[in-house]
Amino acid sequence: MAFYFVQFLTGLASAASLFLVASGLSIIFGVTRIVNFAHGAFYMLGAYVAFTLTERFSGALGFWAGIVLASLVVAVVGVLVEMVLLRRIYHAPELFQLLATFGLTLMVQDLVVMIWGPNDLLGRRAPGFK
Repeated sequence: MAFYFVQFLTGLASAASLFLVASGLSIIFGVTRIVNFAHGAFYMLGAYVAFTLTERFSGALGFWAGIVLASLVVAVVGVLVEMVLLRRIYHAPELFQLLATFGLTLMVQDLVVMIWGPNDLLGRRAPGFK
């Protein structure tokens, strides 16, 4: 019986993850009218930039400033991608938009592996948390 309960919870967790991804893409498409599949890649890029900046700056102020600076860096990258790529494909068919943003995701992933390597990185704990 415990096996079936664990399988049920695993299936429920997988379904919840798929629901969150699908609803996020639906909301983004509903608001911007573009199928942007690259949001996860920008979150990943933000995490790696935040890791680099928080390791470079010291102290509590440096840690939180690194987090804020990382979000600004990724925001600037997002604005550049929007100006260079997404504006050109606003009126293209949805399948082309999906293909272009999926290709952007693959490019960001490969750049992250080239810059930070394929190994997991563990950042330091935020100051003030135990």
